[in-house]
Amino acid sequence: MNTIHFELVHQGSTPGRLLKRPRHTWAGTVPGFGPVELTCPAEEDLARDTLVSWVSGQGIPPMSFSGIDFRDRPRLAWMTLTADGWTADLKRRHLAVTAHRRALRIAVAGRSYRYRVLGDKLRHELWREGAVVTMSRSTWRHPRTVTGAAQGGFDGLDIGLAILMEGVYTRNLSFGGALYSWPGRFLSRLDDIPDLF
Repeated sequence: MNTIHFELVHQGSTPGRLLKRPRHTWAGTVPGFGPVELTCPAEEDLARDTLVSWVSGQGIPPMSFSGIDFRDRPRLAWMTLTADGWTADLKRRHLAVTAHRRALRIAVAGRSYRYRVLGDKLRHELWREGAVVTMSRSTWRHPRTVTGAAQGGFDGLDIGLAILMEGVYTRNLSFGGALYSWPGRFLSRLDDIPDLF
């Protein structure tokens, strides 16, 4: 069974300016796959309702995740994930209680994945038959480092997806995180309610 370890380091952020949001970048080298970079959000326009995170690298296929803006990250609502020209089918159970059942199910490039929270909000796992990539952050928001460990028959698509999901607001993949983030998510939807008077 193959195992590799890698680390992405926060390279800083572009300063927010008038009608522009700050952009954060993490970069590092994945053994056997070369340099890789995670950017979140990929665009700076404050007028956009959706945000995009993207991953690029030498041995990692280009991929992006788009979702509604929540705390300067795309969240798991109105979401689209593209990887190496494929558009993923994304599903999750909103009312499930356990982290295993709340996992995000990703179907892309003929593969089925589960992305879930491990224990606390700082550790996540991307699993598919024959490969697993575990990611850890130094802190929840804008971590200094993001580390990963891949095991099994993994490839660039597996590693890229795990890194990409670190640029997405996934707190609601745990039941406690869903309760914590519910008021903000609810209030962010008030703009979508039409005026009745």
